[in-house]
Amino acid sequence: MSIALNLAPRLAIERIRATKGAGVLDAMAVLAFSVSSWLALSVTGGTWMFFQRWQVEGVLPDPQWSGIASTYVALAGFACALLVIPILGLGGGAARLGARGRVRRLASLRLIGMTSGEVVRMSVIETLVQSVAGAMLGSAVFVLSLPAWPLLSFQMLPIGISEPLLPWWLWLTVIGALLLLAMASTVIGLRRVTISPLGVARDQTPRRLKHWRLLVVAALVVALLVYSHFMKLGSLIGLATTIGFLAVVIGSINLVGPWLLQLVARPGVRTSSLPRLLAARRILDDPRGAWRNVASLAFLGFIAGFVVTMPTTTGGGDPDAYSTAFVRDIQTGVAITLAVGLVLAATATLMTQASQVFDRAAESIALDRMGVPATVHLSVRRRLVLVPLAVALGTSVPLGLVLSTVAGVKFDSFPIVGAALLAGTVVLGFLLSLGAAEACRPLQAGVLGEQRRRND
Repeated sequence: MSIALNLAPRLAIERIRATKGAGVLDAMAVLAFSVSSWLALSVTGGTWMFFQRWQVEGVLPDPQWSGIASTYVALAGFACALLVIPILGLGGGAARLGARGRVRRLASLRLIGMTSGEVVRMSVIETLVQSVAGAMLGSAVFVLSLPAWPLLSFQMLPIGISEPLLPWWLWLTVIGALLLLAMASTVIGLRRVTISPLGVARDQTPRRLKHWRLLVVAALVVALLVYSHFMKLGSLIGLATTIGFLAVVIGSINLVGPWLLQLVARPGVRTSSLPRLLAARRILDDPRGAWRNVASLAFLGFIAGFVVTMPTTTGGGDPDAYSTAFVRDIQTGVAITLAVGLVLAATATLMTQASQVFDRAAESIALDRMGVPATVHLSVRRRLVLVPLAVALGTSVPLGLVLSTVAGVKFDSFPIVGAALLAGTVVLGFLLSLGAAEACRPLQAGVLGEQRRRND
């Protein structure tokens, strides 16, 4: 048995069982994998439920509902397209949790004789142990949550407990996709160790991001608008292609976001305020890491901006019971999508903030020994969340409004329900972000209170 295969599972399990330090991060990684697995199974289960109602005869006895059953499948698929990026992002972020500490530890193993291949295999096995544990917990939570599904009803029919239950092959496909992404994120994050442990010791600042990112996103948005104008959504292939195209455009937010953060943070280095200076320097040092603080909230802002124009009536005279129920189902689906997004955002923000506390432990300890007050660290964390959050919402909400034209939505009246959902999402997003910063106070205090030598 190889050293990596023998040692990695033991180290991963022992760190998860630890009560402080890296053990906290590994426990958070398992929590993140659990949440991403649970939510991925839930949104897939909802789509599967609508697909079964569409395909299986007798589930929807009323022919009026059977005629628009495919519309529900399309809307559920669209919700999946909106949520798949943040769900996968949460799983990938869990694999990168505590990246600097892991890279330095594995670089040390290389210096004592392990090959680069053994280092990569060891890290992948560690991530696999965490992700499998999280997937099992997430699957258990999904099964335990099934009795709560009948509290909701769609198409004037309560959800049956067994309706969202996925077939085994689809279940394994969802979990397998999350595991593959986690392992891929681990391998990509270990490129510096594979090259040389000296690159880790030098801790070089990455190159500045280029403006081509903005041009790519703008081109994708224009292409989607042109494509949706000429493509007929009546066919299943056309609808699936449009949803896939839209998912690509949504994912491109992660491409332009770090570049915008870098642009906004650059003037902050010319200030006499220490918290502002440190926050700006840290954003410029790692704009991608700063963006990961709010990546889930950016997608949430896009969803909220997209549904601002959500209809509150069917229009065209007095609505009948079916039309009223259809509009109510749309509003319920939007509320569920935003609720799932908020859970993802809360987990991702807390996870990233905790990771940065440990990744920057040496810098925080040095500042503390120089006499910098502990309140400065809290102020820096707040700025590291609020500045990227302002950029994220300022980018994603307008993009959601623009792309709402893909669905052919018109401003016939002031969208009260959609505007309320947008305002609630923005407020809750800011509160969750500040809450994540505050929740890391004990971790920061533990890091500053730890007594250790430089070479330990």
